Amino acid sequence: MTIKNNNNKNAKLIKKRPTIKTLSHKRIKTTIYIKSQTPYVSGLKRTKKFLTDLPKHGAKYATLLGMGKAVEKTLALGTYFSQEKGHKIEIFTRTVKVIDELKAIDGQEDGADEDSQDEEDEDTFLKRRTLSGVEIKIYPL
Repeated sequence: MTIKNNNNKNAKLIKKRPTIKTLSHKRIKTTIYIKSQTPYVSGLKRTKKFLTDLPKHGAKYATLLGMGKAVEKTLALGTYFSQEKGHKIEIFTRTVKVIDELKAIDGQEDGADEDSQDEEDEDTFLKRRTLSGVEIKIYPL
């Protein structure tokens, strides 16, 4: 496996690798990761629960993190707590480097039969890319 930065048009995405998260126990109990598939109401309920549990964990704020397509939903949740509930919020932008695993396309048709052993033997390479995101700190009343 090699790491490449250039754009390779003849490559197929195999796997998006997760970012490395180094969080303490306290940060795990006060950080909510918002994905694009997260329902809005679910995000509201989880955030309310985290805000009520802050004194248990000795934290001063709850954090919402959203990357890529989830930025809009994360900002909508932060805006709700700011305007409707009157909480103080802080908004930060962030950029995270992520790694994707790709394999070269040989020009075979998608319907061609391949052995699983052949797929394992294929050379793959890693590609770095950056992903924009937003971090919102919500302080309790």
